[in-house]
Amino acid sequence: MTAHAMAGDEDKSLQAGMNDHATKPIDPDQLFATLLKWIQPREEATTDRQPEVTLEETDLAQETQAEEELPNSLAGFDLAAGLERLRGNNRLYRKLLLDFSADYQGIAAEIREALDTDNLESAHSLVHNLKGLAGNLEATQLLSAAIEMEKLVKGTQKNGRSNKELNQKFTDLETTLNQALEAVQTLKSPAEDGVVELTNQEISAVSPEFPIETVQSIRTFSEMGDVLEIKSIAAELKSGSDDFAPVCDKLIQLADDFDFDGILKLAKKLNSSG
Repeated sequence: MTAHAMAGDEDKSLQAGMNDHATKPIDPDQLFATLLKWIQPREEATTDRQPEVTLEETDLAQETQAEEELPNSLAGFDLAAGLERLRGNNRLYRKLLLDFSADYQGIAAEIREALDTDNLESAHSLVHNLKGLAGNLEATQLLSAAIEMEKLVKGTQKNGRSNKELNQKFTDLETTLNQALEAVQTLKSPAEDGVVELTNQEISAVSPEFPIETVQSIRTFSEMGDVLEIKSIAAELKSGSDDFAPVCDKLIQLADDFDFDGILKLAKKLNSSG
């Protein structure tokens, strides 16, 4: 997986020992076609366990669906293209947008500092990463600004520094970035300002009875990125004991948010407290 998409880059990848070459921003059709080419199916297909859905859970899903919907448009973003890239997964796209808003508030200051200290290598790395993220999120205006900034930084590395042009391109990039961040902030609901976390007491109360093999399975499926299995495990445990409900609800929430780091941290706490 690489951002190098110029003519001849695929040959370079193959010559370096790679099996194939997939470019970023990710094109799902290209990615899946490449994966299917090289990944062999299991000998025995397994059937996903589908937990029973109660009327109460259905009502809750309907209540929260409105909060997870995306608007018809978002300034600076091509939402239709972004959803197509994510196979129509509204929840995941919304989460990625909000993660961008939370994680990239200080990126402009980092780029500015790198430029001011003549650390063009660091500046290029920061802008390059921002460009890749903008492409994956279909932040069209930010992507264009990042591309222009990256070209100039690379050119400056080779041919010397041009303060006036660098400063102008940085100003353009910073303005576009701030506009994108402000737009994404409008997606945030009041409920997301105070997410309820499990207390150590709640974890300690259930961890002695929490099956060790189940914790290991949760870790394994988290590392595999298999949210369906994690949710299935949590639903099965919850149906067997109300005592496990808080932890299982948290696991399902983390799986819905594709927060694999959070799942692994919770599994570690369950294991260490048990």
